[in-house]
Amino acid sequence: MKEIDAAKFREIVKRGMEHLFQDRELLNRINVFPVADGDTGDNLVHTLKPVYDGIDAHGETRLDDLAARLAQTMLLSAKGNSGVIFSQFFFAFAQALQGRATIGPADFSLAMEKAVRETYAAVADPREGTILTVLRHTADEFKRLALSGERYQVIFEKAIIKAKEILEKTRDMLPQMKKARVVDAGGLGFFLFFKGMAAAVNGRGGDAGSAAFDQAPQVVEPSSLTYCAEWVVRPRRDREFFKDLLKGRGDSLLIAGDAGLFHLHLHTDDPDGAEAEIARHGEIQSRKVDSLRPAPGSASPLDVALLIDSAVDIPEATERSSDVGIVPLQILLNDRYARDRIEIAKEELYRRMRAEKDLVVKTSQPAPRDFKTAFEAALARKRQVLFFSLSSRLSGSFQGALAALRLLSAADQARIRIIDTLNVSAGSGLLFCGALQLLQQGLDPEQAAGAIERRRAHVVSLGYVESLEYAVRGGRLPPLAGAVTRLLGIRPLVAFVDGRLVRKGALLSSRHKEKKVVRRFLKRLDLRRSHSVAVVYTDNPQAALRLADELAKSPLKVSSLYQTVGAAVLGAHAGPGTFCLFALPDAEAGE
Repeated sequence: MKEIDAAKFREIVKRGMEHLFQDRELLNRINVFPVADGDTGDNLVHTLKPVYDGIDAHGETRLDDLAARLAQTMLLSAKGNSGVIFSQFFFAFAQALQGRATIGPADFSLAMEKAVRETYAAVADPREGTILTVLRHTADEFKRLALSGERYQVIFEKAIIKAKEILEKTRDMLPQMKKARVVDAGGLGFFLFFKGMAAAVNGRGGDAGSAAFDQAPQVVEPSSLTYCAEWVVRPRRDREFFKDLLKGRGDSLLIAGDAGLFHLHLHTDDPDGAEAEIARHGEIQSRKVDSLRPAPGSASPLDVALLIDSAVDIPEATERSSDVGIVPLQILLNDRYARDRIEIAKEELYRRMRAEKDLVVKTSQPAPRDFKTAFEAALARKRQVLFFSLSSRLSGSFQGALAALRLLSAADQARIRIIDTLNVSAGSGLLFCGALQLLQQGLDPEQAAGAIERRRAHVVSLGYVESLEYAVRGGRLPPLAGAVTRLLGIRPLVAFVDGRLVRKGALLSSRHKEKKVVRRFLKRLDLRRSHSVAVVYTDNPQAALRLADELAKSPLKVSSLYQTVGAAVLGAHAGPGTFCLFALPDAEAGE
């Protein structure tokens, strides 16, 4: 093989991801650097799964077009230290392919060299003995072989040998790995990915070849910091400025991307303080904050696969679980469909809605093949499946799931339970979390589903809509409605009641809007009871932080709280600037 084109690149990247996915749990198990939080495999799967799910969605005939799309998806979905490094390497590699419909070995090696150089530059404190070292030595060997005139088949085969050699040496290159006697988990992730690529180049199958690295850590040191925080930002300053800005606020600082879009990663005790500084110098598109300390008494793995459609918003950490799968709704952007969260991220949708004044956004239920594929994949992993759908009174998603169910055998149908949440976004998400808790307590899926269906009417919500313009564009409201609210400066308030969207008044001014919404929200709750609460926002994370602050100062007893970017089906009609509060009272005896 002398050249790699778009079709071949698609094939080898898919094979690379498949090899890595096989060893997700091994990567979690050996994860000790930069902190031993056991999630490297989860983070890499979270980073790569949207790329894998959408890699065949478009028919790019040029290598550079395909690589650019995959790189953008990966940058938005990147998670954790290794995931952000991985996305930066791929992003810089894709940039080096600009202008190329195909690429030969020598130029491929130069693209790898550029990607390594820019990945080192993205890390505030690059450490040898990590994924960086494996990337650099693999790229150096690839370049040596390419410039000597070898063909791709030979180059990949020999570069894999070099990658394995240097990966073995990471056992002794950092104190954490030396004490634990394991290789770097991120480095192993890249090795598995590259080995899969090599198998595709040489037309072979085979396993990922990771058995030699499967060893339980001997010593595990907990993190001295509390949170792993990440932000996707449209910056107004360069990378070095943000490095200097955040260096004193924690460690493991990474800044992937370029001047148009940064993905920032930081381990810190003060994510809110760091975010306030970031917001002064860039527009925050999304945020993720996870604990670096394992929760006490973690539940054992479930024998139930949990599925949601993409209109259901659950906590980020829960969404990353191998027990959870997502069936994507269809997003129509003018005249082109994209699968929600796979072909377009929620954050990217809201950015485009702000930027493209003529953009018309509509949504429709998941395609039947997506339901059927998700059900079959879940049944292959677990004995039983619970699927949580957004309200049947808002979408055909629930009916589509039932139709797909009928395409399966009677035996398989009996293993699947479909739940109409009669809610959307985090309203459905709170019910999902309640079901998960019941399953972890030992209830069987049918019992958990029944309990949740009895409680779905207890969800209380209140949302703030900045403008009706987007509902008018999407055909949900007549133009007159948008004109009147715009003329009067009215900000509508909405809620989901009995499975439907209803008006709940309006604000006459956006001043102190978070405080006003929380005050009205509390009037709808029984403050004698504790509640699980979720804060949902579109492109306004600062509003979410202010809402959380207002809730903390209120008399509401909050048993759990999560914040998340709102589902596209919510934001497509409510638009950017929207936020919503959801609450579910904790179950009492007999409920």
